[in-house]
Amino acid sequence: MFKRAQRPPAFVRAAVAERPLAWAALDGDRWLVLARSELALLTGEALTWRRPWHEVERGEWDGERHALTVHWVGVPEPDVLVTVEERPRDLPLTFRERVEASVVHSESERAVGGGRLRAVVRRTPEGELLTQVLAVGRVQPGPALDAQIDALEAKVRDAVGL
Repeated sequence: MFKRAQRPPAFVRAAVAERPLAWAALDGDRWLVLARSELALLTGEALTWRRPWHEVERGEWDGERHALTVHWVGVPEPDVLVTVEERPRDLPLTFRERVEASVVHSESERAVGGGRLRAVVRRTPEGELLTQVLAVGRVQPGPALDAQIDALEAKVRDAVGL
């Protein structure tokens, strides 16, 4: 016998412009809502923030703590979102799929002086393409790194015809 799909509460559905793909109750009377082009956080029934997927650098699901750690582009400290349910239906997989769907092309290379650089072309909800160059690990600032960043960004832009 098939189970009928659960529907989120009305205030959760209203938090995003599109039909929610996944949602979860979080600790602290909060909710996380994932839609095709954005994700939203509510506290109680009030919208705390709503952000497009291209602002998410990456995320990690910790099944033991039932916590989703969201790393944002350009923000040093991630958000750790602990779900009320131990296994929130579809949340980790949907999160991963939506982040990956925003990535059009990416390349990574060792940075001059240590660490790595990752250049990514991403699609905004409006369909525009933008580039992001992210440092992974410790990198040595300076003219050589600046030139490498410019070259890597030009390489990914060229790969997609920008």
